[in-house]
Parts: sequence; structure tokens; C-alpha cells
Amino acid sequence: MKKVAIFSAVLVVLLFVLLNIFFNKEKAGLVSPFLQQEKVLGINQWFPKQPDGNYSSAPDISAEAALFVETKSGQVLFVKNFNKRLPVASLVKVMTVLIVLEHKDLDSEFIVSQRAADTEPDKMLLIAGEKLTLKELLSGIFLISANDAAEVLAEGTTGDREEFIRLMNKKAEQLGMKNTHFANPTGLDEDSNNSYSTAYDLAVLTRYLIRRFPEVAEISKSEHVYLPQTENHQDYDMYSGINLLTTYPGVVGFKTGYTPEAGLTLVTLARKSDYEVLGVLLGSEDRRDEARELLDYSFDKLK
Repeated sequence: MKKVAIFSAVLVVLLFVLLNIFFNKEKAGLVSPFLQQEKVLGINQWFPKQPDGNYSSAPDISAEAALFVETKSGQVLFVKNFNKRLPVASLVKVMTVLIVLEHKDLDSEFIVSQRAADTEPDKMLLIAGEKLTLKELLSGIFLISANDAAEVLAEGTTGDREEFIRLMNKKAEQLGMKNTHFANPTGLDEDSNNSYSTAYDLAVLTRYLIRRFPEVAEISKSEHVYLPQTENHQDYDMYSGINLLTTYPGVVGFKTGYTPEAGLTLVTLARKSDYEVLGVLLGSEDRRDEARELLDYSFDKLK
């Protein structure tokens, strides 16, 4: 009787395991294959520390929201409305880049569609039918905030633009970006349901990207990139719109943005001594000077 009881118990356990596998497979059919194959190292474990509130000597800025943080320690150096949901313009492309790099290598090739080539306004002037590598398209995204390049990546990574946007929002959820929504891969204003984020969420996203894929910092700090003509594409001559690269020692990128609704936006990355400061400005009237002032303030605070 004892053997029969043990045998029955084993059968019950096996039946439970088989049913669990079956139902999980049924659920898995509803999950994007790109999510199933996603090269994820793990849930983000880095977040800025609690602000100390001591900003009495900080510069007065026009930006609606800001966050400057030392990325190694997580020390918050300056904040203003850091959890306020705002339109962020082309800073959306930071997530676009992350999603592509989680699925494609830098030498992966993408074919330009007519739809992507027609995307306005800031663009590489891609021609439908051209073939460019991911690294070449990333140069366009970081130097001139090319919307046509972002659309090429969104279409070519999964083969489905809407699926790509879903992956962007799924990644935001995974990273703990609780006040973020992506409506498209460019950051351009839509008629409704626009993208939004916060200075806090964008700091988390950018820090994750540069730690996971440090090669993007090398691309973003390029002042000038020339892509010679090949059998696959025309030549491209691009100069960076991040003028802090040439006017503020230590700045190594990272990304600018502008739409009428969002105003001037910026994520800046600067390294001095053993410190790395990441700054986010949203809705600024003068992002260059305000970023310079807040970088000075931040590095002085770290001394």
C-alpha cells in the first residue's frame, strides 16, 4: 500500500508539471518572439539616490525639469521637477537605440523603406532602397537626430514597427521607468497619444544604455562623421548638434531633442577625474548654457 501511495503521489506531481508546461506554452504564444529571445542581463539595479534638497547655490534655469546625477555613486547633484511627465522630443531615440542594440550587431544591415525616407524633419536624407549598417545609422541618430534613421531601425529590427514600439514600452517597464510612454521611435509629436517621460526616467535609461553598450558613447562624442559612397548607399557628411562637445571640456555626448511641444531637451554626459555626471534637461529655453552652468555646479559639488 505504501508503494502504491508513493507511486500515486509521483503521478500527481508529473501531471501537475505537464499541465504547467502546457499552459505556459499557450501563454508563450501571446508573447513576442523578440521578447522571448531578448538579450537581457537582468532587471535594472541602478537608480539615483534620494535628493538632499540642498540647491540654494544652484543656477536658476528655465528648464521645466532637470536631473544631474553622478552615475557611479548615484548621488543626485541637482533636481527640478524630476518626476514631472513631459514631452521629451528626440530623447525618445535613446530607447530606440537600446532596443535595436539588444537585438542587432553594429554591422547588421538595414534597408531604407520609402516610408522611412519620407520622414521629416531632421534627417540623413536617406534614399529608399539604400542599405546601411546599424553603426552608420546610429551616427545619423546621435549627430543629427535623424528621424529617417530611427524609422529604418524601427521597421528593420523586428519587421514590424508597431511591435518595435511595444518593445520600447516593455523595456521601459522592465527598467522601472514608471512615468514613461513611447508613441513612436522618433519623439516627433503625434496628433494624440504623444510620448512622454521624466528627467528621472531618462537618467535611468541613459545610464543603463551606456553601461550595457559603451560603444554608443563613442559614437555620440563624435564631432564629425563622413560616410563615403559605397555600392549600397550615397555619401553622408554629418556634424554633431551637441555643441557642448567643443565648448565644455569633459563632455562626451549624449543626445539633443526639440519639438514645439517639448521645447529644447538634452541628455548630456561629462567625465572629469573619476567622476561621470549625467544630466537631463526638459523644456529648456537655453539648454547649452543651462547645461554648462549645471555641469560646473555639479562638478564643484563633487570636490
